[in-house]
Amino acid sequence: MILTRVTNRSMSDVIINNLLTNRSKLYELQEQISSGKLVTKPSQNPTSAMSILSDRSSLFQIDNYVKNIKQAESELEITDKAILSAVDVIHRARELTVQASNLSSGPNELAAINFEIEQLINTVKDLGNTKFGGKYIYGGLVTEDAPFQTVGTDQIQYMGTPSAGNYQRQVEITKGVTIDLNLAGDAIFGQYYESAPGPPPVMTGSGLIQTLTTLSQELEAVPTNYENIRTKIDDLETDLHTLLNAQAQIGGTLSRLEMTKNKLEEDNISYTKRKSSLEDVDLAKAISDVQFQETALQSSLSVSAKVVQFSLLDYIS
Repeated sequence: MILTRVTNRSMSDVIINNLLTNRSKLYELQEQISSGKLVTKPSQNPTSAMSILSDRSSLFQIDNYVKNIKQAESELEITDKAILSAVDVIHRARELTVQASNLSSGPNELAAINFEIEQLINTVKDLGNTKFGGKYIYGGLVTEDAPFQTVGTDQIQYMGTPSAGNYQRQVEITKGVTIDLNLAGDAIFGQYYESAPGPPPVMTGSGLIQTLTTLSQELEAVPTNYENIRTKIDDLETDLHTLLNAQAQIGGTLSRLEMTKNKLEEDNISYTKRKSSLEDVDLAKAISDVQFQETALQSSLSVSAKVVQFSLLDYIS
């Protein structure tokens, strides 16, 4: 009799364990359908949970890198647009210089040409003070204050980080990879200012601003030195090459950003698919599994009821 009771107790334990297992599995399946996720807590599948967390982290990083790239692309496009406008300034200045170098150009014609040259100088200064997102883009690391300042009559000085220094603002576009985002304004547009008092004052200058400012001075000079005016044509050509080289540099950076962005978008698709395969529920299969588990649970309940009944009768007898 004692052996029979132990056997029945063992059978009861097995049935109860089966009941608990089936009920737990049913709850798990119902939770999966409710949440839409295969893994709702790490204990359910530690390996999958670790992979899901890793993929989420990778997707978060990719999203940040893509945002950085799009921001960089927008700024570089504004940078390029300003340089393109400066190229237009050079073309117009060259036309005016050719006209002014003609010996037939008298004081009135030269004065009219000089007036337009002065407007072009102001245009270049404004281009050098171009902003993006509320920041000056040509000032190097100095982004809060206008890099090009009028410091005296016919003088424009660059107040940003000089091109000879560490002027680059960098942005990370993928893990461990950065690009230089900006160009130094003094290398692109130049400057012209009094660096030491005179007489005569020592003037320091370079680039397009110096070319246009000294051209304006030649147009005002009496008597007019047409040969000096003519030399400005070559100076403008040099300034044009500077701007074209800058545009080529920007174009190369934009191409690199585009390729990196495309690679990141491919990685995004790959990580998303893998995470989905580990995490997302196949709803049709889950519903079928729930129905199967409900049937299994009902069967376990039916069997357990019979075993309990038989065990009780056996005990009474």
